[in-house]
Amino acid sequence: VFFMSEEKITAIHNVIMEKRAKLNMSGVMEVVNFDDETVVLKTDMGMLTVKGTKLNINGFSASSGELNMTGSVYALVYTENNDVKTSFIKRLLK
Repeated sequence: VFFMSEEKITAIHNVIMEKRAKLNMSGVMEVVNFDDETVVLKTDMGMLTVKGTKLNINGFSASSGELNMTGSVYALVYTENNDVKTSFIKRLLK
């Protein structure tokens, strides 16, 4: 299922995790930040932070909103868009 959002077609947000080692997602609008322990994504459901070890983004298509990643996942945390931006700015100004 697709819908129009800000002149861009994006898929409804879904997350499929296999054995806490592989993630396939749809509805990802942007990769905000990533390293091998934390991946921060902007989705249509808010900001999503993936925590783990040896995290690797294998593929991301901004046009379709699909993202594939591997690694050892131990947490998926959703926050509202404004909360993440505010905390990032507060941390930056410290």
